[in-house]
Amino acid sequence: MRKFQLVPLLLILVVLLGLYASWCAPRSGGHYLADLRSTLIHEEGMVETRANLLIVRPELFPSDYRSPGHLRLKLAAILDGARDKGLLNERSVVALPDQIGTWLLLGGERNELYGARSLPEAQAWLLLDNPRHLARAWLRSEGFPGLGETLLRMKANEMARDYQQLFGSLAREYRITLLAGSLLLPEPHVENGVLHTGKGQLHNVAPVFGPDGNLLGIPQIQACAARGAGPVTVQEIHTKDMQVLVSREGCRSPSLVKSAGMRNGIALFLRGRLWPLEDLTDCCGASAFSRESPGSGSHLLSTQRVSSPSVAELPAENR
Repeated sequence: MRKFQLVPLLLILVVLLGLYASWCAPRSGGHYLADLRSTLIHEEGMVETRANLLIVRPELFPSDYRSPGHLRLKLAAILDGARDKGLLNERSVVALPDQIGTWLLLGGERNELYGARSLPEAQAWLLLDNPRHLARAWLRSEGFPGLGETLLRMKANEMARDYQQLFGSLAREYRITLLAGSLLLPEPHVENGVLHTGKGQLHNVAPVFGPDGNLLGIPQIQACAARGAGPVTVQEIHTKDMQVLVSREGCRSPSLVKSAGMRNGIALFLRGRLWPLEDLTDCCGASAFSRESPGSGSHLLSTQRVSSPSVAELPAENR
């Protein structure tokens, strides 16, 4: 009798396993439309063959992060536009905003996530799609991280790998020095030229890639202070033809970037419809995402190199 009672339970279990397998099946690519426009909104002089600093404020959306290939398509279109305008050459230094790499967290998920109208809705899809990986990441982490931080830890290794491959290939293809923005990773470190992650505290890491596609020097790594202001740090980038400073406050606010001869720093931030970063993790007190600039598409700001023996630290009032 007991055997007959077990049959319905086994059938229910088989159905549930089948539904779960169907849910976890490979996702279809879906349709992808992107605004590839870019606009030059500031320029000082003609670039010609001289070194120049090109600041990019890309307009990005969750769908741009379906895969590293999708994000590469968007960024390559921006760089192609800059090259067509004569703003890129082998002496160019290109700066991308902070946290451009953090949203690699969204890669490889189902189409419903990219249509989410809020971050909690997107997190719900991530939770439903990755319960085992999420639980393992939470158990392996130190302390009791929230959902957003656990999601970052769950995808950390994949994010670090995709970040280095994506931005390294862009620097190599366009033969530029690329200040590739930043991303949040747990205990990031570099071994044999490769970016790795650990199990410790979240940090804001900002690598730079040389024209050969390899990491240029040691990336700036800044602790992510929970709900605190955090110290302002200045990242110095030296190339053969130019020196550049990037002033950062972790992930709290847009960075400021300047090169030799520039009087003031220029704000560096993401545009588009990504969610505020402080909604993802409580280690950020203010968002590095901004809608300050009007108009659609990505914005390019180019400044020509002016002869100068060094770059002075950014004035306190410009931070």
